[in-house]
Amino acid sequence: MYTHCPHCDTFFRVTSEQLKSAQGNVRCGRCFGTFNALKHLVDEPPETSKNPSPTETTAPISSAVIKEDEEKSAEQEIEITGPYEAKPEKESTDIKRDHSQQLIESIQEQQPGTSGGGKRMLWSLLSLPLVLLLAAQYAYFNLNSLSQNTQLRPALKALCSVAACEVPLLKATHLVKLTERDIRAHDKTKNVLVVKAVIHNNADFAQPFPLMQLMLQDITGHIMTGRRFTPNEYLADKSINISSGIGPQQSHHILLEMVDPGKEAVGFEFEFF
Repeated sequence: MYTHCPHCDTFFRVTSEQLKSAQGNVRCGRCFGTFNALKHLVDEPPETSKNPSPTETTAPISSAVIKEDEEKSAEQEIEITGPYEAKPEKESTDIKRDHSQQLIESIQEQQPGTSGGGKRMLWSLLSLPLVLLLAAQYAYFNLNSLSQNTQLRPALKALCSVAACEVPLLKATHLVKLTERDIRAHDKTKNVLVVKAVIHNNADFAQPFPLMQLMLQDITGHIMTGRRFTPNEYLADKSINISSGIGPQQSHHILLEMVDPGKEAVGFEFEFF
């Protein structure tokens, strides 16, 4: 037989033993409302009910006895937990499984080393030495150009102290000046010019000896001939240690020879690189 909850219109299957032990007072397992099952008994649920057929319902029925006073007549309620329109057991199991999976994923996200953030941090730590190695290699093979950056020089010096290299001198060719310039024909050799001058470093730091370019011009300013000279070629004192550079506020004599382009060469120009 079946009883009908007047609060939520849910039908339940009950037995006579359950109704006798509870004296007809029951509690709906769906809406938790109380009612007298004896007053709402039916042989079969109506066909228009959205509940599944009675033969398809397998949910168990449990009773909870409530005693208000041991000396008074007991008023008992049966808690019925098997409504016909309860969701299938498989769907309920799937919901529990989804909830469990979400709980596991939430716990994994909080554990370092297993979460996405932990893996990214681990990879960052592992890749840091490789990044530093690549940066050191780049700095080593581009030392000449990077050394001219005053902000990078302290880091490059620290790198060279480990890599057994030497940071090139800071270069400022605009502070190198040429004084006491003199060009004249060679006393003993025909068609050869002798160039004498003094090179001076106006910087307050030592810098490399620059390349020097000498160009001879005619009266219109047209360049007739020119040549670049290395420090080994233009320094008069061959005993100078070129690798140590020209010191701050130091001067050195220049002496070199070049082919005389003729009497039309009346002007000359020096430039440093």
